Amino acid sequence: MVFQWNAVAVTTIVLVLMQAQLSHSRPKDSKQTVADRRRDDELTRETQIGESKVYGLIHDESEGKEAIQEKEDLHSKILSMFDNVQQKIVKLLNSGAVVDKATPKDYEPNPIEDYEALRKGIVNVVDFFAKQINAIIDAPKNILRKANKNFTKTLNDFGSKLSGLE
Repeated sequence: MVFQWNAVAVTTIVLVLMQAQLSHSRPKDSKQTVADRRRDDELTRETQIGESKVYGLIHDESEGKEAIQEKEDLHSKILSMFDNVQQKIVKLLNSGAVVDKATPKDYEPNPIEDYEALRKGIVNVVDFFAKQINAIIDAPKNILRKANKNFTKTLNDFGSKLSGLE
């Protein structure tokens, strides 16, 4: 008997749930059908974005009316600040790609080659003056070197006479 009551209760519950499911399904009235057709028409309507056509954009103007702009809290501001600092450091420390920006004009002969004779003349003049300055600086050294050799030779001669080698 208890088993029968349980079976009746389960069957009743199943029937109630099926009834609830059927009542929540879409009604087949004419208003809903018209709304479905409008929605289907809007899904098949094309929208031009740039140069390409996009199908299925739904333009529901009521969605934006209730939107509230979010405000950034303190934790998020701190993280954003750190992200911005990291991005600036990365931009400073990472050099960009090396790109050849040479133009055809850069590959033309150097215009300085037209003045080759002038360049060689300037180099020769600077070389001449550099040699003259070096000769002036080296003159006292050469004089002292010759004097030192003569003095050493004189001392050697005098020493050899004293010791009787000559």
